[in-house]
Amino acid sequence: MDGLLLDGRYRVGPRIGSGGMSVVHEAEDLRLSRKLAIKLIRGESSDEVVERLFREARAAARANHAAVVTVFAYGTDQATGLHYLAMERLHGEDLAARIARHGPLPLELVLRLGIDIADALGAVHATGVVHRDLKPSNVFLARRGVHVDDVKLLDFGVAKQIDLHTLTAPGEIIGTLLYMAPEQLTDPKHVDARSDLYALGALLYESLTARAPFEDVALAELGARILYSDPADLASLRRDVPPPLAAIVHKCLARRARDRYPSALRVRDALIEARDG
Repeated sequence: MDGLLLDGRYRVGPRIGSGGMSVVHEAEDLRLSRKLAIKLIRGESSDEVVERLFREARAAARANHAAVVTVFAYGTDQATGLHYLAMERLHGEDLAARIARHGPLPLELVLRLGIDIADALGAVHATGVVHRDLKPSNVFLARRGVHVDDVKLLDFGVAKQIDLHTLTAPGEIIGTLLYMAPEQLTDPKHVDARSDLYALGALLYESLTARAPFEDVALAELGARILYSDPADLASLRRDVPPPLAAIVHKCLARRARDRYPSALRVRDALIEARDG
């Protein structure tokens, strides 16, 4: 791929990441003389995989939020058949890598991340999109200076746009099981914004404890635990977590969607109140 020219505009550079269906390279936009990242999937990929890539571009663009990765363009290079998504080039690490390196994160950082992510989710949900795969590896901490990281939500490839037909096949489960709300297991075609709030609660739980809500459970048992059990109380795992913050996280992790916050912006406001208190 290195050196390949896509659509006469994007010069592909070194690979910087990969996923199950795609690979990400650094690239240069020759028209605007700027570095960017370009996500590629192969031309022989199924129509569903291609549509997921293009939906990712549209979902991120519609949110128009500083904490959502900026997408510049998407398309198909006719010469190679490669489908691509051009987006901003980020430097830093994802939240999963940060937790793996540092263990439980400082309270101040967790609160800031939670506020920024909830605010970004509010913008995403306002466009009629549910992310459906929020998890630490899809939250990027982009370096800004020495001590500050900017939150960037990534990978809207399995996002669901409420006003469009779903790409989910009957019986197909979309998302990552460790961070998946119970309703995504039982009725994946009818998830709504509150499913993302469950994932946000799981993400905050892991940021505070360095363990997912139902870690160290056999895969065969994990679904049942998500459906019928509550995670261990945060206070039993980390004594310095303030009760208001613990209450927010556990409310997000409520098994019934109606018992969670009604919106991401309500989570943001609760986290701001906990921080200021």
